[in-house]
Amino acid sequence: MTAHKIDQCMKPHGEEGIETIKNMNENHKDISEFAFECVNIGKNDRILDIGCGGGVNIEKFLKITNNNVDGLDYSEVSVAQSMKRNQNSVDNNRCKVIQADVSDMPIDDESYDLVSGFETIYFWPDIKNTFKEVYRIIKPNGQFMIAQGTDGTHPDDEKWLNTVEGMSVYTKNELEEYLLNAGFKSVESFKKENDYILVVIARK
Repeated sequence: MTAHKIDQCMKPHGEEGIETIKNMNENHKDISEFAFECVNIGKNDRILDIGCGGGVNIEKFLKITNNNVDGLDYSEVSVAQSMKRNQNSVDNNRCKVIQADVSDMPIDDESYDLVSGFETIYFWPDIKNTFKEVYRIIKPNGQFMIAQGTDGTHPDDEKWLNTVEGMSVYTKNELEEYLLNAGFKSVESFKKENDYILVVIARK
């Protein structure tokens, strides 16, 4: 009999989902900090954080840009937690959090200067076409930033793939290929020294 796979990472739900989001907020700090060091964010950039989880990175972006920062997640619990964390900005119409699937986003073409995905693309369906959907909503010369805790060579990759529901792991070269095929004109990668943290930034 196969062991039950952990499904909270892919789509947090229920009380356990709220705990999962709290843990993610804590455990993904290093990844988030490194990503913010790698990316140039303009004062007037309009930003979307896909797979926004508990809304920690929305909160960080809101402190950097004067423009709107939105979130998107297909977990109802994540949407609620992100809104709760950024309630002031939600009330002041500087932030909205959308419950939707990344492969079919209810967002107009060329809406955002920067789209981010922290520790989330592992769970995206049909990643080649999903990257095209992300490309669609980014403004010309805009950026798509991917931040993840593995570069595809982490010794625990196989363990995660075996225990976490719906997870796929990608290398830097695979991501670069998929992003260029999706239409992005350039892709830059950053690897944290003595770590497996990988940040990939694609420009439209």
